[in-house]
Amino acid sequence: MGNEGPEPDHPELAEVAAGQIAGSVTAVIVRCVERVAGQPGVARLMERAGDPRDPLELCKGTTWTSYDLAVSLFRAGIEVTDDPRFAHQVGEEMLRQYEGSEVAALFRSLGSPGEVLRNVALSATKFSTATRLEAVEIGDDYAIIEAWAIEGFERDATFCAYTAGILTQSPVLFGMSPAQVVETRCQRHGAARCNYTVRWDRSTAPDADPQRRIEHLEAQLSLLTKRFESMQKTTRELVSAEGLEHVLAAIPHRAAHAVRATRHLLAVYLAPGDLRLHEHGFASDDEARLVAQEILATEPDDRDGSRLIVDVTSGTRHFGRLAALYPPGARFFPAERRLLEAYAATAAAALNVATALEEARRQNETARALLALASSLTDARTVDAVAQTLATAIPAVVGSPRASVLVWDADEARLTYRGIEGVSAELEAVMRATVLLPEETPELQRMLSAPTPMVLDATDASPALCAVLHAADVERVCIVPLLAHGDFHGVVTAPIERDFDLAPDMWERLQGLANQGATALENARLVEQVHHQALHDSLTGVPNRLLLEDRLGTALATANRGGKHVGLLFVDLDRFKAVNDTYGHGPGDVLLQQVAYRLSQSVRASDTVARLGGDEFVILLSEVDTVRDAQAVAEKILEAMRVPYEIRERVLSVSASIGVTVATRHDDVESLLNHADKAMYRAKSAGRDQVVIAA
Repeated sequence: MGNEGPEPDHPELAEVAAGQIAGSVTAVIVRCVERVAGQPGVARLMERAGDPRDPLELCKGTTWTSYDLAVSLFRAGIEVTDDPRFAHQVGEEMLRQYEGSEVAALFRSLGSPGEVLRNVALSATKFSTATRLEAVEIGDDYAIIEAWAIEGFERDATFCAYTAGILTQSPVLFGMSPAQVVETRCQRHGAARCNYTVRWDRSTAPDADPQRRIEHLEAQLSLLTKRFESMQKTTRELVSAEGLEHVLAAIPHRAAHAVRATRHLLAVYLAPGDLRLHEHGFASDDEARLVAQEILATEPDDRDGSRLIVDVTSGTRHFGRLAALYPPGARFFPAERRLLEAYAATAAAALNVATALEEARRQNETARALLALASSLTDARTVDAVAQTLATAIPAVVGSPRASVLVWDADEARLTYRGIEGVSAELEAVMRATVLLPEETPELQRMLSAPTPMVLDATDASPALCAVLHAADVERVCIVPLLAHGDFHGVVTAPIERDFDLAPDMWERLQGLANQGATALENARLVEQVHHQALHDSLTGVPNRLLLEDRLGTALATANRGGKHVGLLFVDLDRFKAVNDTYGHGPGDVLLQQVAYRLSQSVRASDTVARLGGDEFVILLSEVDTVRDAQAVAEKILEAMRVPYEIRERVLSVSASIGVTVATRHDDVESLLNHADKAMYRAKSAGRDQVVIAA
């Protein structure tokens, strides 16, 4: 075809020659042909394209293909399906296939179709290293995108159509209808670059349609669940792999599914001088060894962002590094570092278990206990569940009849018992009520400044710790910190007899257990954070509509059974648009944050303040006696809203219109929200800055 790609004797282009088109593209080509022409059509596709590979290989999302061969596959697909729009349809399906995956989450994290297209140059490297895209102009509902083939390649008509198909799908990521795309100039016809005008209809966004918004939020919640389950599956696969080499070989392949790149490399030391290399996408072992030397350097070169390199570390043990590599000029999303670090942390935990097995086969009971712990930790979804799982495993690992896990809360600056094993119910209640503060506990101060294992005697303990140790009838306790990526997450403790001589392997066993526990705690906190973000407004931190509807449904069910009433206040700021127009969105956002704070301070802890979007808030009053009680709360809120706001050396005044309703036994979530909303609009119509009770 005349496009032989970069010459192999050009070092700066050597990495491009390894593969230019992602396996996700060839997989879609095969699927689109199979959908129209079945398996016989797939066979004709491979024959006409001159591709000798097994079609199953093309369907692997991690197998890259040359640009020329991809063009041949596109052209053959058009012939086999007898559809001139075949390449365009492949482009349309490219992003659809990622629904529920990490790639879609990365794109969606950019916030809007315009932001996806603004980052299109970065996004394009997920699919092709032989072509480039660039956003020339971005508007609220349109974008102008340029595309071209890099030096050494010729732009093909199939790639023009394929690119247009991809560009139609950026709004779909956010629940909107596909965009309209028009190619106004083409590189094939003499232009320096292809030029695309992309337009989308914002009125089709989920926010414009309550039903679409619910479906979109449900899809996001489903995505978060799938991401968590994917991480669990990876953890189980790595931990349960048959032998150390199986574990090592699985790591780069699993990472390749989460962080898209042309090549992945794991380089770890299991012992001094014992370097193990496992790769995905490299042309030869020699090439992998050369890159391994580079990524294991004290300060590895990330090649201007085209290499993503993370440490494989568990606790204080540094195994090596895991890397995802693009050709020069490509980039990674910031969120992809966190993803690769999560897989590296999971890999490190698996390596910890695997190396512990190989080093301690003579200690079968301990090894089995550590494996059981690793398996149990994969099912622990919360910090409390991880802490209790860890505490339950300690006696089997170190032989102590009792154990506890204390978790550090960095925001509150305190240490509390979250996992307890082998004590009476009375003592457990005392321990769980104990709060250790750095200013009152010198031992905790030392642990925070220099987190190292220690043995603590009750006779030398500070008063705060001494009270707990005496209550537990413990004279001596072994304490090991929980560390992950240098962060302090808490401690594990195991009581020991005063005359007990601590063997070195006990420290090793406790440290190995603590390493697994720290990684699990870090992952559990990440899951809790993701779950919190899915149910709370990102600007104000108050619950969003999804969480409000859940709590409102629960409150209605409880009220119907208990004879109590549920009140609802719909609060809308008056003339908030004028604030944004006059002072900008920055002060407007600060104002919304202060409004959310005032609303939260005006109601009980059992009530819920939620933000629906824009300047609309809803307050769920979980228990009221009459509608007058709800009205009294609304009047109190109205007074609080009238107090001027100090924002960036400006004093702003804003009022609110509030609709009030109290549920009857016939109301459901939708009807109650509708009643309050209508009452609020009556308050607006009546002159604003007032409370109106729903009819």
